[in-house]
Amino acid sequence: MLLNLCIKDYALIDDLSIAFTPGLNILTGETGAGKSIIIDAINLIIGERASTDFIRTGRQNASVQAIFDYEDILIDDILHEYGIEPEENTLIISRELSIQGRSFCRLNGKIVPASLLKKIGKLLIDIHGQHQHQSLLDKKNHIRLLDLLGFDEISKSKKIVSLIYTKYSKMQKDIADLETEYNDFCRRQERLKYEVDELEKAQLKPEEENLLEENKIILENAERILSTLESAYNLLYQGYDTPAVIDNLSKTIDGFEDIVDYYKPVNTILESLKNTLYELEDTSSTIRNLRDSIDFDMEKLDAINTRLELLDRIKSKYNKSIPELITYKAEAAAELDLALNLNEKINEKNMELAGIETDLVNSVIELHSKRKKVADNLEHNISKELKDLGMKNVKFKVNIKVNEDKSGIELNGKKVRITEEGIDNIEFLISTNPGEPLKPLDKIISGGESSRIMLALKSIIANVDRISCLIFDEIDAGIGGRTAQVVGEKLSRISNKHQILCVTHSPQIASLGDAHYLIKKETKSGKTFTRVHNINGQDRINELARMLGGAEITKNTIIHAQEMLSMAKDVKKS
Repeated sequence: MLLNLCIKDYALIDDLSIAFTPGLNILTGETGAGKSIIIDAINLIIGERASTDFIRTGRQNASVQAIFDYEDILIDDILHEYGIEPEENTLIISRELSIQGRSFCRLNGKIVPASLLKKIGKLLIDIHGQHQHQSLLDKKNHIRLLDLLGFDEISKSKKIVSLIYTKYSKMQKDIADLETEYNDFCRRQERLKYEVDELEKAQLKPEEENLLEENKIILENAERILSTLESAYNLLYQGYDTPAVIDNLSKTIDGFEDIVDYYKPVNTILESLKNTLYELEDTSSTIRNLRDSIDFDMEKLDAINTRLELLDRIKSKYNKSIPELITYKAEAAAELDLALNLNEKINEKNMELAGIETDLVNSVIELHSKRKKVADNLEHNISKELKDLGMKNVKFKVNIKVNEDKSGIELNGKKVRITEEGIDNIEFLISTNPGEPLKPLDKIISGGESSRIMLALKSIIANVDRISCLIFDEIDAGIGGRTAQVVGEKLSRISNKHQILCVTHSPQIASLGDAHYLIKKETKSGKTFTRVHNINGQDRINELARMLGGAEITKNTIIHAQEMLSMAKDVKKS
């Protein structure tokens, strides 16, 4: 709701502040008094084009500020998107124009682009009349409004469609991911098979390389090792050229055993020599075994060198150590095994997708049927409203088309695009004269006729439309008498749910206002100013009398004006 509007140095306005009220706010005044200036100023606040032509003559700047309260959580979402903290459901929007052509927009004190004002403005105000800032003219809003009108019938079906569509989309993504994985595997398949086969043939073992290196060193030094072992064995045990160490040690032990009974101190030495003898015999045996194991087989050395060369080549090729290659082979083999199941998984998922698709098609058909039923009711109700407004020849149509898409889902012989909203493309169409084809709402003529058509729509959707402030600019153009009275009553009824600002020349409409603002042009010191007065009591009666009788206010027009206000009170009570 628009709480306050401040305008400075804008056209004929030097400094003006208007506090609007809930309900029906009436703006009246003589032609040229400046009613349209106020609407133009509001248009600036909601992001419409700014022009230096609006700056008051002799001034460098012009500014407009508006204060709104709101309950739409979508506005909070937009504020958060731009880093603006909501302030207890209050918006302060300002726009300043400079003579140099610059325009500054602020929202709750923060400088913002005009595009943000337009985005927010669509949720705050609808202007019906010469200005085309109307949410109903945007076909993107038509499906939302139709669904809100048929909430009881449609909401459950719409929720089911959304849930199944989400499940369907997720399954499609899962299949696409599996197919991507499978395609990637197909590109790697031959390489993986070759590598697994190559590594399998290599028969890699974790410690083999170290063992081969050890054996290689032994074979390369076999002659020296054998000579050393042979010499050691001869010295210790064999004794070819000289008595062996073991033989000499045995003789020494025999000698000590002969004297031990007579000379006890040698007993310890004797035991030590016996232990040494046993150890030397074991050592000699080990040396003999090592000597006998030495192999001078050069073919074996060649085989070891060949094997080591193979291992070096594989390590270099894969840039991995032998343990890493063993792990890599196991992983590659597992990947080959896993890939064999991918096709099966894809087929299973496709079968599940087909079942979900069937459910989705059935659910969107049901939603489509319910929307058609709500559309028929809306067409009937709009036709009734238009007749009440003296527009019996106007035809209104809710055009529901199925979104066709060659890559979509098969439905009744057609390929259609399904979204979480269903399959429907909805647009409100209208024909204002007999014989004329139905056209989109944004093609209808502007002015009073357009405003009355919008009023008929607003009368139907008032309970579900979230926009809190509606502006009707000269909705009474071309009508009078009973039709003007009906228009006023409908405006009054809508104002129970929405704040309405109505610029009018019709006393019937003006009499039904909850607040009445008189817009006057005044001249002072050779300069012209537009002033706005919130009128009550006799001032309001006088203004209605002027509207009834023109410039001259008579006793009869005063009485008529009083009667109209009295009748308006009765209408509001009913």
